[in-house]
Amino acid sequence: MEAYQLTRSKRKSLSIVIGRDGTIQVKAPNWLPKYQIDQFVCQKAGWIEEKRSELHMLQQNKKAHTFQEGDSFLVSGEAYRLTFQSPAQHLAEGKNGYRSPAQFSGREKDGFQNPVQHPVEGQDGFQNPVQLLEEEKGAGRVVWSREDKRFILEAGDTTPLGVKKRLEQWYIHLGKQVFPERVRFYYPLAARLAKSIGKEIDSVNRITIRNQKTRWGSCSSKGNLNFNWRLLMAPAEILDYVVVHELCHLLYLNHSKQFWQAVGKILPDYPKRRSWLKANGILLEWEESR
Repeated sequence: MEAYQLTRSKRKSLSIVIGRDGTIQVKAPNWLPKYQIDQFVCQKAGWIEEKRSELHMLQQNKKAHTFQEGDSFLVSGEAYRLTFQSPAQHLAEGKNGYRSPAQFSGREKDGFQNPVQHPVEGQDGFQNPVQLLEEEKGAGRVVWSREDKRFILEAGDTTPLGVKKRLEQWYIHLGKQVFPERVRFYYPLAARLAKSIGKEIDSVNRITIRNQKTRWGSCSSKGNLNFNWRLLMAPAEILDYVVVHELCHLLYLNHSKQFWQAVGKILPDYPKRRSWLKANGILLEWEESR
């Protein structure tokens, strides 16, 4: 039997997850004897090998990024070509259609079904307003042109490492607007669901955009929501699934049957979205060409 990483908790069932590096991760109830866990892993040997093969194929087909002019990057499931321009060239072309993250609005035009207005502080379960950071002065702008499918880097560092850092910051800036908007849309739905089943939903205390490799989102007992900026590259319905998933943790801080029922009442097709993320999440990682 192969070695595996074991995590015990108050859960009621056994589960196996194959990590992106091929490691076997087993989640088990606190009370379950070790020999029964070993038996379970042995019984799943064929399934484990199949999933590792699928993972290997995905890794082989995954595009490596050069972070040079002509490379392409995803926003809401669509590819945008990277180009370098001086501010003067950009002005000569005209600014229509070009946006920085702070100008990103109109979710209905970008794959998101419902535009959302920012509420007054204290409404819709939010205790603190969300601030957008200013772009770093002197670093050169990263501008997104939806109309002609381009990312435009103005001045600044255009080395591969510099481009990578600038694009990551651009996505994080974008996430600071998109995730609060989506949370503000779905929070009232979760609150109405809570009321219908006689529960009270916790308030959202803080939203943080993180650079993570193994988690798409998380929710703490204090109402802090964390989201992975890489979700901005996925189709909009996938990002929305993770938002709803984390909001439902304000009702159930576990993955119980009741938790998944709550997710399903807000997003009846969540199994399809969840499956997409499991199968394609690896494609949202950035691998540098060698």
